[in-house]
Amino acid sequence: MDFPGLELKIRMAFVAGPDMRVFVPVRLYYTDTDPYAVQFSFDVAPDQVVRWTFARELLYQGLTAPAGIGDVKITPIGPHRNCCFSIELESADGYACLEGPAASVTAWLAETFEVVPAGRESESVDIDSFLDKLLAH
Repeated sequence: MDFPGLELKIRMAFVAGPDMRVFVPVRLYYTDTDPYAVQFSFDVAPDQVVRWTFARELLYQGLTAPAGIGDVKITPIGPHRNCCFSIELESADGYACLEGPAASVTAWLAETFEVVPAGRESESVDIDSFLDKLLAH
């Protein structure tokens, strides 16, 4: 089921303080080579990109109700709770909170579920290729 991947480019507000937001370009990417996960990246400087990989299901759940513990937390925000969402990322290297539009992410996620339906992710995993790559190193 090879496909080139699904990409979404949006702008999100990097929350730099209680009254300070800086808009940054964000990229979400999904491929059937890692069907359980989405890749999330944003630019913090012209030559510095922050990249995270986390469960597609976490993003899906977090758009409608608070989800996640630990390093990644996703929460709907605002009076209508389906208009915007926040994503908090935390590691030993630092903390970031971004806020953005939920509608475009929801539509993009729907596309990922069309390509690889929920509960059928394991059908997209080529275990033999994965083991070959793992054993080659």
